[in-house]
Amino acid sequence: MSDREPTAAERTFYEDLLVRLPELHDWYHEDPDGRPWMIVSRDFVVDRWIRATLRVDYDGQDLRGGWSPASLNWDDGVRAADASIDTNPPDGLSRDGVAPRIAAAIAGQWFAEHIARWGRG
Repeated sequence: MSDREPTAAERTFYEDLLVRLPELHDWYHEDPDGRPWMIVSRDFVVDRWIRATLRVDYDGQDLRGGWSPASLNWDDGVRAADASIDTNPPDGLSRDGVAPRIAAAIAGQWFAEHIARWGRG
């Protein structure tokens, strides 16, 4: 998590997600122009090693999600589009203009489907 405090929309979004999936992590960022946005991520660990990281970006309006190309090593703080993350189905997520609680429901279902498919590890 960065030093930036979450916006009200980000806080609502993340708190609603945690009710569904408490193992998610939050990371807060700003664009160069100061526009806040966040990443919520879930690591898939096998034998104590992170094998893959699923992430979703949310800026209070738009959701973009997919597999992190580097388990958030170089792509933490880089928006999904700039990190060349595939946000197309079946693994990706792309929704515009969604309020925080609706965004949390969409992202929660998306994370849950991936966890069910790939395991809780």
